[in-house]
Amino acid sequence: MAAEFCFTVDLDRDVNIRDPENPAVALSADRGDGTEPRFISTLKGLEVLVGLLDDLSMPCTFFCEGHTLEVIRDHAGLLDGFEIGVHGYDHEYFPSMARPDSMAAVMHGCEAVKDVTGRSPTCFRAPYMKMPRDIGDFLKGTGIHVDSSSYAPADRCIPSMLPGYIAEVPVADGKDFNGNKISAYLWPMHEGKRGPLDYADLAQAVPDEGCFVLADHSWHMVELRDDGVMSEDAVSENVARTRKALEAIIDLGCAPVTISEASRLAAF
Repeated sequence: MAAEFCFTVDLDRDVNIRDPENPAVALSADRGDGTEPRFISTLKGLEVLVGLLDDLSMPCTFFCEGHTLEVIRDHAGLLDGFEIGVHGYDHEYFPSMARPDSMAAVMHGCEAVKDVTGRSPTCFRAPYMKMPRDIGDFLKGTGIHVDSSSYAPADRCIPSMLPGYIAEVPVADGKDFNGNKISAYLWPMHEGKRGPLDYADLAQAVPDEGCFVLADHSWHMVELRDDGVMSEDAVSENVARTRKALEAIIDLGCAPVTISEASRLAAF
């Protein structure tokens, strides 16, 4: 027996950056044309990821930013067959927003998801992994009862119930073999700071009754925060690394599931 395995993807604007003057709307890193939100890399990265996931016959939960979905509406069919969650509307930084405004932003995101895909989101991940307080109250009225906006040490990555009947399915973190901090987000691998097998090592620390949640951004398949848009050869190499990471975790015996499926492990 081994832990379950959830691969999750934040589908949001290209290389999102916070606007210190307006926490309600994230920007994109400036590539020479300013910091207005861009969505080209997130769409191309989505196409690349879906191809990989289909090849592996692997489930995935996409946490969708509402505005991003509206922009890529004509390509939303790429998400058919995958679980859909919500990731705010404009990649808001909730800690700096009034609570009613942040709750309204999540509701707006849910409405956008339903409008574009025809499906209501089943789960929630807060932008920047900044979980709002009293998450049960925060998500009231959305119909969502599963959250994945927190980190937990890998050896304690077991879904749990929070007040308000919200199942929390955390993203793993811990220490690598060198004693350095590692979190189960793939961006350091994309940026050349980690190898694919580092994540399989982290997954091994998750107890059999738990779930290893690995997270990514679609845009990070084709664009780097530090070095910009990748060449086609670099994209191919990045896909190969991502495949290696996913396959290494599956080879441990971890069964791929969606976030909602993993939430059944939470004790009431």
